Amino acid sequence: MNQEVGWDLTHLFADERDFWAVFGQVAEKAQLGFQWQQRPLATVEDLRGALAEYFDTLRHYGRLAVYAFTSSDEDTRDTNRWARRVQTQDLGAKISAAWSWLLPRLAHLDAHWVEGLLASTADLADYSFFLRDALRQRPHLLASGEEKVLAELSAVARAPYNLYQVLTHADFPFPEISLPTGETVRIDQTAYTRLREHPDRGVRERVARQFFRTYQGFARTLACNLDAQVRHGVVEARLRGFPSALAASLFPHAVPEQVYHRLLAEAEGLMPLLYDLLRLRQVALGLEKLAFFDLYVPWGESCLAEVGLHQAQELLLAALAPLGEEYGAILQEGFRGGWMDPYPRPGKRSGAYCTGDAYDVHPYILLNFHGNLDGVCTMAHEWGHAVHSALANRHQPYPTAEYPIFIAEVASTMNETLLLQHLLQQASTPAMRLFILSHLLEHFRGTFFRQANFADFELEVYRRVEAGEALTADLLTDLYGQRQRRWLGHEAGVVEVEEEFAVEWGYIPHFYYGFYVYQYATSLVASTFFARQLTAGEPQAQERFLRLLKAGGSAYPYQLLCEAGVDLASPEPYRELGVYLSGLLDQARQLVTEAQVNESLPRS
Repeated sequence: MNQEVGWDLTHLFADERDFWAVFGQVAEKAQLGFQWQQRPLATVEDLRGALAEYFDTLRHYGRLAVYAFTSSDEDTRDTNRWARRVQTQDLGAKISAAWSWLLPRLAHLDAHWVEGLLASTADLADYSFFLRDALRQRPHLLASGEEKVLAELSAVARAPYNLYQVLTHADFPFPEISLPTGETVRIDQTAYTRLREHPDRGVRERVARQFFRTYQGFARTLACNLDAQVRHGVVEARLRGFPSALAASLFPHAVPEQVYHRLLAEAEGLMPLLYDLLRLRQVALGLEKLAFFDLYVPWGESCLAEVGLHQAQELLLAALAPLGEEYGAILQEGFRGGWMDPYPRPGKRSGAYCTGDAYDVHPYILLNFHGNLDGVCTMAHEWGHAVHSALANRHQPYPTAEYPIFIAEVASTMNETLLLQHLLQQASTPAMRLFILSHLLEHFRGTFFRQANFADFELEVYRRVEAGEALTADLLTDLYGQRQRRWLGHEAGVVEVEEEFAVEWGYIPHFYYGFYVYQYATSLVASTFFARQLTAGEPQAQERFLRLLKAGGSAYPYQLLCEAGVDLASPEPYRELGVYLSGLLDQARQLVTEAQVNESLPRS
């Protein structure tokens, strides 16, 4: 595999000329939406024809969008790629505008007539969920002309996120520092992620202070930008008649608001376990006091130093074997098939993601892989999305293949949990076992507690804007700092959190996604339930989980999870997670005590 660019975009389009040819065809198809608008959809032929044309346009656009976005993310400095990305976004907005009349028209069809057609017309089956969902949305849809205006403005609504990406990844003047080895490093997002795990506490502190000082220098700009993003969500929610932006965000996939509030309440109740975990980290690291910049350094003896990409792939195949042969075969196909761009490069987008929008091709994964355990866990996470997309795309027709994030993160966090449990079983010494246990515990801290913290902050941010306030840098830093200190136990003497790190809100891109982060936490609750069943060998556990993945978006995600046995609006799965976490803490505490007796724990 090419270590500079790992994925193969020729699977999408042979070359740029091919891309622009299809771009033109899709632009022409988009205009057909205006023509279909003139037809009354009063017959089954018209209804079937309009739906087929609509989804065919989206299907081709998805392929264009994956090419434009992934090629731009390969090098965010390339202005031609960025221009192509923006043009593709603009085409997406035009498609939305051309078909903006469809949902309001469908929503006002007679429900009995629609049900009669679905019962008597086999070739409408692929559209049945879409049609029924359109009827459900009737109370919150605007007149067709107003829907068209909102659709036309959708590209503008993405401007704050686009600005955030360019500003923080291409234009930020990140400083350089010299490491004790003599290496000079530019402290950008990728370097910060790597060096916050550095064994030298002085390096960790210097890196954190320099990194967040850069964000502090642009805090006013970032606050203005986030204010625009949040304000757009609040205004659109109000226009559509929702009582809040949270209600508007949860409505499209019929997630009960009780799920969001249940998460915050149960996470708050489990906070003593979080404090226990952080105190155990302090003891394991041999520190008198735990600081913000001590939260990511591994504790215990590393058993995965400098894992290569091929070794990481072999680890995933072994760890995910409980998911069955079909799952493993898709993993191997993706490893060999150019689905992944693994390595960091100057100008490449930071972080990691997977997109499965190219329905007729395959998923694409972007990583910035480093050969540590966090890097392998991130790889497992994104391959969870990739296999989920592959299964959904292969088992669902296009109209019901796309699944919402509420279920997506179940697949990804499942992979992380299975990977860490596999490594725990393979650990050959108590110190190595402690190292894996610490990562498994940190997996819960980062994915459950940290994301619940984010969700708490995000809810308050939207409430402030809904109350008429403006999001200034001082307000955001104060709101974030309060929650940061509470969730890390600053007042209880658990972690010392200095005020300069409260600008971390500016580092989190997910706040531009609108009530997204809570789903990481709820998904970990669900995936822990499934993982425990799988590893216990419970009959039908594998089948139920794969059926969930293959279902794609064929039903509402909360409903699909309930059918699989997990009700995230009830306290039971959260409390089961607490029991599991308590057991892990007991094991780790015993190993830390034994290591102290043997004086084998390293000191940070």
